[in-house]
Amino acid sequence: SGALAEMKRLTLPKDYPEIDFSKMKIYLLEGANRLLLAMSSKSSEKAEEYLSKMGVIIKKNTIVKDYNGSEVELQNGNTISSSLVIWAAGVTGKLPEGINLETTGAGNRIKVDGFNKVENYKNIFAIGDIALVTNNSFPKGYPQLANVAVDQAKNIAANFIRLAEGKKMKEYKFSILGSMATVGRTKAVVDLVKPKISFQGSLAAFVWMTVHLFLLIGFKNRIMVFINWAYKYLTQKKSLSLFFSPLLRKNKTDINQNIKTVNKISP
Repeated sequence: SGALAEMKRLTLPKDYPEIDFSKMKIYLLEGANRLLLAMSSKSSEKAEEYLSKMGVIIKKNTIVKDYNGSEVELQNGNTISSSLVIWAAGVTGKLPEGINLETTGAGNRIKVDGFNKVENYKNIFAIGDIALVTNNSFPKGYPQLANVAVDQAKNIAANFIRLAEGKKMKEYKFSILGSMATVGRTKAVVDLVKPKISFQGSLAAFVWMTVHLFLLIGFKNRIMVFINWAYKYLTQKKSLSLFFSPLLRKNKTDINQNIKTVNKISP
C-alpha cells in the first residue's frame, strides 16, 4: 500500500497527465487490531502513521468476506467499490498426493521434526514454507521466510551426506535476529532482538536496504541492484511503465489497419 501511494503521488501523474489521480483511493484492510502484528507496537504505530500521511485509508479489525469484481464485501456488511484488489493475507500449503492429512498443521503445512523429517515417515523430508517446525521459541512454527528455507536446505543436504557416511544427523535450529518492514522511499521500521531495540525512519530504511543487498548472491548482483536503487531514488522512476494514451491508441489503430491492407494484397 505504501508503494502504491508513492506511485500515485510521484509516478502515475507523469505517465498519465490526463488522469486525475486525486480520485484514486488506496485502502488497507487489516483483520487484526494493529498493523504488522508480528512486530513491536512501536513499529506498528509508526508504520500506521507513515501510511496515513501518505494518504492510505487504513481500516483495522476489518475482514473481507467476498469480492464480486466491482465491490469488496466486508464481514460487517459494509462494501467498498473497487476494480482492483490485491490479496496479501499469507500463504497456504499445497500438499503433495499421498501425504497423510494427520501430519498437517496450521496453514495446511506439513509437521516436521528438527531434522525436517515429516512426522510418521522415515524417508520423507519437507523444508521451506510447506514445513511446520514447532518448539518452545516458535509455537506457531518458523516464519515463512526465504533465509529459513535456504538454511534448512543447507542443513538437510549436509544431513544426507552424514546419512550416507553412517553418521548422525544434526538438528536445524532457527534463531531470529529481528524483523524489518519497508513502507516508503525513506520510511521503514526495524525491530532487533539483540540488543532489543526498535527504530524507524531513514536509518531503518538504510538498514533494510543494506541487509537485503548482502543477502543477494554474488558481488555483481549487489552492485547492479545498488545502482538500480540509487537511480530510482534520485529520479523517482519505476523500472517499468506502461503508456497507453489517445495518441498511442490512434497509432495502434493505424498499424492494425496497415497490417490488414498488407494481408489483402499479399499473394
